[in-house]
Amino acid sequence: MGFNLDTQATRSDLMSVDSTLSENITAAQDYIPVASTTNFSTSVVAEIETTNEVVSFTDISSNLMSYSEQFDNAAWIKSNLTISADSTTAPDGTTTADSWLSTATSSCYISQNALGTGGDTYTFSIFAKAGDMNWFRISNVSSGASGGWFNLTDGTLGTSNGVGNVSTITSVGDGWYRCERKFASYVTGGTSVIYAPSSADGATTAPGSNKFIYFWGAQVEKASSASTYLPTTSSALVGLTNVTRGVNGTTAASASSGDAIQQLPYALGEVNMPVRLTGLSVSSDGTGAGRLTLCDKVGTHLCDVDIPDTKIFDLTFDGGILFPNGIYVANSDNITAYTLYTSGYNSPNLTAGG
Repeated sequence: MGFNLDTQATRSDLMSVDSTLSENITAAQDYIPVASTTNFSTSVVAEIETTNEVVSFTDISSNLMSYSEQFDNAAWIKSNLTISADSTTAPDGTTTADSWLSTATSSCYISQNALGTGGDTYTFSIFAKAGDMNWFRISNVSSGASGGWFNLTDGTLGTSNGVGNVSTITSVGDGWYRCERKFASYVTGGTSVIYAPSSADGATTAPGSNKFIYFWGAQVEKASSASTYLPTTSSALVGLTNVTRGVNGTTAASASSGDAIQQLPYALGEVNMPVRLTGLSVSSDGTGAGRLTLCDKVGTHLCDVDIPDTKIFDLTFDGGILFPNGIYVANSDNITAYTLYTSGYNSPNLTAGG
């Protein structure tokens, strides 16, 4: 069977997404910040531009809060609280956790304004550590009617108000807990994200003046549970999380850093229907044996094509191979170019012939 050059899907330039951060991505970083998740799907491979570092990730996360660690910033509304910035060691080992000092017993809280869509499910989370105060609440309205209370002395949960709202507390070491609160029906308007020290379980008052508690890493996301924490400054952040790193498939803690990522496979996100692969052409890049891994839209591994170094292979499939949920190239180690020949579908990225 010969190839029809009108029936091909060729990877020319990989879809590139720049980082939102000015800092470089480090080899140890457990998240990859991106400007957009357009054309990204979970459980595919990304690579750092200008290096041969490869990362895989299992989640796409977001943090709708701004200044998630800088509680002294004006983005945070403070009521009867004084913030002492960078006053102790945070869960990540940096001296970036703040202490909150109460200046009155009533109306003692910190908040940011409405961030989400009313009626949808959102999860608020924050890292907290006991000081002179050990109880605090996470709430979606100032009255505490939707609040959940957390005990930072022993890591237990207190009162939980509101139908469908769920609290979770998880120890992360050194007296720190990640406290999260799922709100089944988010209430918008006014101060919609509230973290408030409390005098006791269920209380909406603080224990008194000059009492402190430590906080770090606030996050709000449109999800039913908290994902990997993403630090923010002046704007919300989207990132690829639960990252595994390596070079050419091997773990490499010394992998080089870059400040941008690009997607592998090439974006075929709109292919959500059966596609028949009739042939392919693939060549290695001269740095070692190559492997092309094909999967479907949901990331199911379908087949590998292995070729020796510096070789070019043209393969035909009698009758074609049917991909029920579209075709992705999930891996292209040591591959310099490939072309997929298909039938039965037309799109900007995948062009079918007769």
